[in-house]
Amino acid sequence: SSLAVPPYETRMRIFAASLATETNSFSPVPTSRASFEQTLYFRPGEHPDRGTLCTGPVYAARRRAKQEGFELIEGSCFWAEPSAPVTKDGYESMRDEILAQLRAAMPVDGVLLGLHGAMVAQGYDDCEGDLIAHVRAIVGPKVVIGVEQDPHCHLTEKRVRGCDILVCFKEYPHIDFLDRAEELVTLTLKAIRRE
Repeated sequence: SSLAVPPYETRMRIFAASLATETNSFSPVPTSRASFEQTLYFRPGEHPDRGTLCTGPVYAARRRAKQEGFELIEGSCFWAEPSAPVTKDGYESMRDEILAQLRAAMPVDGVLLGLHGAMVAQGYDDCEGDLIAHVRAIVGPKVVIGVEQDPHCHLTEKRVRGCDILVCFKEYPHIDFLDRAEELVTLTLKAIRRE
């Protein structure tokens, strides 16, 4: 039938999750997993039907999946208000929760991550680079990884090498995070389709 969905659409699977905070290394206020859970913690499928600052890629991908017919697998979303470096066990538990969800979702064609870009944890100077590297180790070299970050990010070589697409908000105040999330989804889908 001429109305059939193209074959790549029926197979395309995208995983999306978010882990974000803006670390102030001089703050005396500790940041733990509980700090995230008290501020913003959505388990898979619990994300509301609106975008938030660092969960824009999940929201935009959900909307686009309905329009374009690809399968979206939602992972957990975490956000904590800016404070001191995250505890080592707190960061690792959130990271590992997302990674376990990604492993369970495999195979995927793309991964979308909503990050802040200035997250530091005890023992991790580059949490985003660490998360991206772990994602890359799971999905392999051919899966497209797209990342959205705040412009106040620490742009590291590890991140640039680990992901395929990295989009930052362009406005301050950050009024364009959903526009940039839409841009990220568009670029990721085009890369998967080799367009």
